[in-house]
Amino acid sequence: MPAITNVEFRRFSANHHNAQRNWLLVILNTDNPNISGIGDASPMEDDDLVMAMIEAMVQKHLSGKDPLESEVHWTNLYQDFQARGGRIASTALSGIDIALWDLKGKLLDQPVWKLLGGAHRKKIRVYANGWYTNPGTPEQNAEEAKIVIDKGYTALKFDPFGQDNFYKLSLQESQLAEERVAAVRESVGPFVDILVEAHAKFNVMNAIQIGKRLEEYRPLFYEEPVSQERVSELLEVRNKVNIPIATGERLYTKFPFAELVDRHAVDVLQPDIANAGGITELKKIAIIAEAKHITMAPHNVCSPVGAMAEMHLDASIINFEIQEYHAEFYTEHYFTVLNGFIRQQNGYVELTDAPGLGLELNEKEIAAHPPLTKVTSAGGRIRGI
Repeated sequence: MPAITNVEFRRFSANHHNAQRNWLLVILNTDNPNISGIGDASPMEDDDLVMAMIEAMVQKHLSGKDPLESEVHWTNLYQDFQARGGRIASTALSGIDIALWDLKGKLLDQPVWKLLGGAHRKKIRVYANGWYTNPGTPEQNAEEAKIVIDKGYTALKFDPFGQDNFYKLSLQESQLAEERVAAVRESVGPFVDILVEAHAKFNVMNAIQIGKRLEEYRPLFYEEPVSQERVSELLEVRNKVNIPIATGERLYTKFPFAELVDRHAVDVLQPDIANAGGITELKKIAIIAEAKHITMAPHNVCSPVGAMAEMHLDASIINFEIQEYHAEFYTEHYFTVLNGFIRQQNGYVELTDAPGLGLELNEKEIAAHPPLTKVTSAGGRIRGI
């Protein structure tokens, strides 16, 4: 069996309707020069910190080791670093873990979804994000939603609350937010799912008032109505708003998710595979959620590597809800920097039997789109509360 030797990195960027992104790929090499694993360790910022931590992790714990022992490697890496559970350390760990699973699949000539226990489904339902103008008029968002549906999607998510609203919305802003959701609902009809994103901007009182206004438009879920920092606040909103509550993109490793599940504070969990601990940890989070019939809708602002890793995971878990998918709203090279990335059709991505994650680096395309020195996001600017 080939042994792990060292790690390399690739970085690239792309834009979508509301944001600019940089991504950080992890390449785990082996002493077989023809076999390596690709992971996603994109922190959105602080790439240098993540790369330094990954290099230290690989040198101390992985060099010369068997890549098939991914569970052992995960535990050793997690227990050895003081910042365990924090975003930087768990992002570094995530990138390594995804690369190990990709490497394992290539060594065994099997897709990752099969190594995870098989596929409950090979067609992964996805929802569109990155398609809307924020802040936009209700009419503008309605027209943009029609474009999404014309692409085949059966679900879409957006933040109707504008940019600079923290803790609360004025009555005028609340009315405008409701009109945006109402216009999108009328535009897409009764059989397309709308997901409402709040970006953790509101306090409990305002999250409840806003949620009550939106109930009649039947959102699939109400995402991050309040900060994830206090479980009791999520629970209070869930108990008073008749919309399923989702959260999790700012939580790392299984432990905070276990508390959410134990307290019945949410209906849908949204860990990000490139930040919360990789494939190994998201599988465990899904199992914890399954015990209380809570579903999974992984957060995704990932590179194509992280997005594919999430969809392999989605195939393997019984409690999958829906998968976030920005791909078609990024600049077109998002589909060409990794050979093998799959475009949605009619709102689904159909996985193949290709080994590992089914992706290969396109070095020329990656080099043609270097990381940006400064990235911006206009989709749902937040301030901590």
